[in-house]
Amino acid sequence: MLYGSLTLSLLHALIPSHWLPFVTIGQTEGWSYRQLLTVTAIAGLAHTISTTLLGVLVSLAGLQLAQNYHTLSERAIPLLLLALGLWYLMQHLRDNHHAHAHIDVGTAVPGSDRKARSFGGLLLSLGVAMFLSPCLEIEAYFLSAGARGWGAVLLVALVYNVITLSGMLLMVTLARQGLSRINPHWFEHHENLITGLTLVGLAVFNFFF
Repeated sequence: MLYGSLTLSLLHALIPSHWLPFVTIGQTEGWSYRQLLTVTAIAGLAHTISTTLLGVLVSLAGLQLAQNYHTLSERAIPLLLLALGLWYLMQHLRDNHHAHAHIDVGTAVPGSDRKARSFGGLLLSLGVAMFLSPCLEIEAYFLSAGARGWGAVLLVALVYNVITLSGMLLMVTLARQGLSRINPHWFEHHENLITGLTLVGLAVFNFFF
């Protein structure tokens, strides 16, 4: 049970929808490395807390609770990613239209209105989506742990929270370093398009898989 929950937690943290949206949005919005880690940690913690709470209830009430919650949880992340992706695509179209509407194109810099975008709003949206999308796969381990006592439940919860959060923070760090090697001027002119297409693609992937 320990090794199973450890492996599942690690693989769960590697799922692109658990770290890639933070990286692409952070790059587009000009977040600092500290802001990126903050958003990832808070959203990830919301995700692991909801999973742990559901896991405790599952260990008490049985697997039926998780099955009833499945429909809501499997739709939360895809819907939010799709909404954010479409919003960034609209920003890309608006920026292009704005740039072509001015004679002095140099004054129209894509992403120049990023300060007007709410950091808190994005943080809240991502946090709520992650909270509403607990990891249902690990609930079976909570169910097994419940039969062994609260010590086993606490062990599964601890392993899941530590490994998942650590994995998400590691992935956003590695991905950010990879993005930093991309030509910054090229990214600035396509940032909303890249972010929008990435989020929409992840939404479609999560919806079907």
